[in-house]
Amino acid sequence: MEQEAFFMSFVLFLVLLFQSFHLTLPLAKKIILLTKMHHLKRVLFCVFFLSSVFGVGFSYAQCGGGNKVGEVTPYWKGQNDQGVSIPNIKGLPFSPITYALINVVQGVEYEIYKIKAKDDTDKYLNFIKLCYGNQDVALSANVSSPNEYKISFKAPISGQLKLYVRYGEITNLHIRIIGGQNTIDTPRDSLPNENNKWRTYFYRETNNFVNYLGYKDYDNHWFHERRDPVTNSNPIEVRSQGAIRAGILRYFTARSVMRNTLLKGFYYVKLGADDGTLLFVNNKKVYDRWNPAGDYFVKTQVIKLTGNDKLKYEYFNDNIPLEYIFKIDPTTDKIIENTTLTSSNGTTLCMGESTTLGGDDFAAALPNTFTNPTFQWYYDTNPTGSNKQLIPRSNTRQYVVKANDFPKGGTFYFFREAKMIINNIGVPPKPESIISNPIKIDIIKQLSVSIDPPKELCKDAVNAQIRIKINNGSGGTPPFTFYYEVNDKPLQSNPSYNNIFHIPVNTSQAGTFQYKYLYVTDGNDCKVELGGSDDITIDPLPTATFLEKNTTLCLNTSKAQIPWVTFTGKPPFTVRVKATKTGETPKEKEFPLENNQNSLVIEHNPNDKGEFTYEILWVRDANGCTTYFTDKKKVVNVVAPSITTPEDVVWCLPEITRAVYQSNGETTISENRYVLPKGDKALDVEKKGVTCCLTPILKWEIKDGSVSVQKGEGQPSKFAGTISLENNTTTDKIYTIYYWLECNGQSYSHDATRQIRITPRPQIHFSN
Repeated sequence: MEQEAFFMSFVLFLVLLFQSFHLTLPLAKKIILLTKMHHLKRVLFCVFFLSSVFGVGFSYAQCGGGNKVGEVTPYWKGQNDQGVSIPNIKGLPFSPITYALINVVQGVEYEIYKIKAKDDTDKYLNFIKLCYGNQDVALSANVSSPNEYKISFKAPISGQLKLYVRYGEITNLHIRIIGGQNTIDTPRDSLPNENNKWRTYFYRETNNFVNYLGYKDYDNHWFHERRDPVTNSNPIEVRSQGAIRAGILRYFTARSVMRNTLLKGFYYVKLGADDGTLLFVNNKKVYDRWNPAGDYFVKTQVIKLTGNDKLKYEYFNDNIPLEYIFKIDPTTDKIIENTTLTSSNGTTLCMGESTTLGGDDFAAALPNTFTNPTFQWYYDTNPTGSNKQLIPRSNTRQYVVKANDFPKGGTFYFFREAKMIINNIGVPPKPESIISNPIKIDIIKQLSVSIDPPKELCKDAVNAQIRIKINNGSGGTPPFTFYYEVNDKPLQSNPSYNNIFHIPVNTSQAGTFQYKYLYVTDGNDCKVELGGSDDITIDPLPTATFLEKNTTLCLNTSKAQIPWVTFTGKPPFTVRVKATKTGETPKEKEFPLENNQNSLVIEHNPNDKGEFTYEILWVRDANGCTTYFTDKKKVVNVVAPSITTPEDVVWCLPEITRAVYQSNGETTISENRYVLPKGDKALDVEKKGVTCCLTPILKWEIKDGSVSVQKGEGQPSKFAGTISLENNTTTDKIYTIYYWLECNGQSYSHDATRQIRITPRPQIHFSN
């Protein structure tokens, strides 16, 4: 039994031994079998049993399983420091086994060590296994020193590794950073993705930038790291690949960078680090306290920020306590911003106006920070200020822009420069200045106004107006409004978007009116005072008094002077008359009257019978004023007395009362004529008088061909003589009686005629 117990213990020892040397179980079995063949069955059973018991433990040792007992983040605080304690971890035969998570930075070298204790050996370090996923991390050989057992490794990743122990429980483990550098986070000085937030890059040495460890991001435009042995000795967290994988506390150098777009102006800034500090703005050194020789206090300095600055802040630290600070309060630390001036951007000034530009003032200077704070004003026609001109005698906080100083007008941009001499530690005094943002001022050139009024107008004239021309017809800012008075009554024009426009002149009333010109305004509400006035006379229209009674003239009488119309107004007058004879085309003609003539007489020569209409179309006086007329007519009738057209008559010779037979066989008849009986009206005619000849005298003449037979006056029926018409022929004989009228020495109706036909008797022939 004692031999069997010995063999059991021996087998267990071999298994553990082989496991520690990474030997396989089959090989262990072969060794056991060769060692004790005569105990074959017992040995095989023992080995089988051990395989069953330790099979799970071997599985865990292959980088998987177990329970996490803690997480460790190593940090740098110098060579051979005590490192960070690792929680106790357990391997077989404990169940479940445990592991610790170790945060690491790729490329950095770490050392796991165990402080030697009484009855302790280094065997447990040989059981340590470090895993990344399912992969082993290569470990150095176990090294023993007088006080420690230690194993080292280089991190293959930035992330977390699992630390196992294959057998038993291991305690009092530590891990520390001993070398190497971050090989994954590059570049090592680039600006963070977000503006106005700091990023710090840490290096594992003092006064040097070689062994890069990692970075830290801050959520603000300022930061303050302070450590001391009493109140806070926690390491500063260090990130790699976005997560905290290390820490740092002593013996390091740091470089912080930030893009500033938040602040513009001169600011006080609190700076400091125990062992050395440098500050660069846009790659220019503005502060230098590298190795400050014992003066470790925070300093207040001055920096100029433009609103687009790359800040680089470097420092190194030997030991704690440390204070690493960059702090600007946008309000309390502002010396002067000089960015946005107090006048409203886009102000418009009219000639004669002014506006005051100003801005913030310099804060009081702290001792040994800056000197000689001054202002200077400039202007430019370009918002970039590329050709800005210095304004003489304008080194004051405020500047009054007077439009009259810029008589040509235009758009101007004003800039204020704030200047000072900065006296920061470690660098020569340096003059610095900040130019403000531009203030746009539109200065409106004085409007030129041309006024062209009529001097004299006619009453009721249409389109009567005063012509206004602004800026010679172009330029300026419409709408333009013209203000004026007429006989002290204030008026204004409608707003005009044209440079040439008109104001109406009221011509409804005759008289002289004073037009007083006050001022003109434009679309910028700029006012141009005018002054001056004009008298505009509204002349009355000529008038006419008509004698509208029509006139009748007898034909062929002497030329008539017919009074028609009398004018009032300023002579001489011009009259346009339209004359129309009924049935014919009208004719128009202008008649200029003499200067002393104020009436119009119709001269009509009545040599043509008919109705003649005279119509005045207009009359114009010497002022050029015209009065138009409608239906102002004068009718002149040229008439003549007339005779109703008579009818022809046929008369037979009277009966034979006596006939003488001649010897030659002819018969002589003595009654071969027709005698008109007294009072017989057969030859009478109807006559018509006219107003100019109410009772014309009727005259007549009977002709035989062209031979006058008989003449008379009055109606033939009342003829005192005998009207006798002979026909001694065998055929009809025709007489023509001509009628006419006489009046006022003129004769009329000569076309009134009548034929008198005298028919013969039948011829009587006697035979022998």
